[in-house]
Amino acid sequence: MGHAVLKNVTPGASSAEVGYWTAAHARGRGVAPRALEALTDWAFTAFAGRHGLTRLELLHQVDNTASCRVARKCGYELSSLVAAAPPAFPLEGHLHARVRNL
Repeated sequence: MGHAVLKNVTPGASSAEVGYWTAAHARGRGVAPRALEALTDWAFTAFAGRHGLTRLELLHQVDNTASCRVARKCGYELSSLVAAAPPAFPLEGHLHARVRNL
């Protein structure tokens, strides 16, 4: 149905990145928000601790309105606009962030 991933986790670092994709046949069925919520909850729990993970970031291209909706639905607020970086990221992006409730 899809894939969700926690990236760039470094011991002692306060932030990491999340990413996901959903197969076409699973879109519009709440799969992405459920997966992102589960990943977010797990990451904040598994990497908590005194100097642990407190911020997760999600990046998507500006034209991906579905990912923007998923991010906001899951509490990832729009943080900034990121310049394009071809060839890996050919369009501008939205950087969303969610901070762990302490």
